[in-house]
Amino acid sequence: MKLNRNANVTTTNKSLDEPLFSAEQCDALFAAVLVHDDIYSDARLPDVIHLDYSQEQLTQCYRICRQLWKDGVDREDLLAIINKIYRHRALSAEDQLAFRYLRAKIKHLRFAYAAFDERHRYPRMFHWMTAIMGNLQDAFKNKQHVSANRIAILVRFFLARLPYFLINKEIDKFQPSTNESFRQYVLDEIKFIHLNLAKKAITSKEFHEVRKVISRLVALYDNLKILYPSPYHVSISQYLSTINGLMGAMHDELIIKKFKKTQDYYADEFEMPVEIRQRLVALTEKYKATF
Repeated sequence: MKLNRNANVTTTNKSLDEPLFSAEQCDALFAAVLVHDDIYSDARLPDVIHLDYSQEQLTQCYRICRQLWKDGVDREDLLAIINKIYRHRALSAEDQLAFRYLRAKIKHLRFAYAAFDERHRYPRMFHWMTAIMGNLQDAFKNKQHVSANRIAILVRFFLARLPYFLINKEIDKFQPSTNESFRQYVLDEIKFIHLNLAKKAITSKEFHEVRKVISRLVALYDNLKILYPSPYHVSISQYLSTINGLMGAMHDELIIKKFKKTQDYYADEFEMPVEIRQRLVALTEKYKATF
C-alpha cells in the first residue's frame, strides 16, 4: 500500500479527549454498531461513491470511537466475565449481553484505528487481544470448553495491568490520516475483495478475510453516518450491513463445520454463494474507475 508519509501529524491525549462528544452522539454510534449486520434487502448503493473527507473529519471519526471505548469498556468488568468463562464454563444471559457489548466497542475502535490513522494498521497488542477474544467467543459458543479455557488464559494476560496499560498507550499514539492515504486505504480494501472475486472457489479462511474487509467498511460508515448524517452515508451503510449480515451467517456455519471437522477451514474450497457474490461485485464496480 502506498501511503503519504509526509503529513505525520501527532496527537496528544488532550486533543483526542476534548471536546467530548455528547452522550446522544455516542449512544447513536453504539446503536449503529450493534446493527452492523442487519439485512436490508432493498439496499442500493449511490450512483457515485466519493472518498473526499478532510483530515479533521477523519480525526473526529476516530475520536468518537475512542471515547466510546474509554467510557464504555471497564477492564475489571471484562476481566470478571472472562474469569466466569474460565471457572464456570457458562455465562448468564446478562453476562453474555455485557460481553457482546464490550467486544463490540473494542472491535469498533480497532477498525477505526485502521481506517483513520495514517499508518492504516491495527495497534499490535490491541489487535492481538481483540482477535483472541474472537477466538474465545467462537470456542465458547460451540462448547469447546478445553479450547475456551486455554484462550481465556491468554485474554486474562492482556487484561493484566501492565499489558492493558501498554494497550492504552498504543491507542493514544494516533496519527491522523491524510485524505490521500485514507483514499488509498479504502481502494486497497476494495481491490482485495476484487482479487478474491476473481477466484472460482475460496477457502473458509479466505471467505472470512473478505468478510473482515466488509466489517471494516461498515464500521467506517457507521461513524460517517452519525457524525455527518446524510441519505448518501445511510445508503452505503445499509448496503454494507446487508453483505456483512449474509457473510456473517455463512461464516457461523463454516465455524461449526470447522469444530465438527467436516470441512477444513484452511484447505477445502467452495464457490461463494451467488447472493453474496452479486452484492460484492456491485460494490467493487462502483470503484472500478479508480483502480
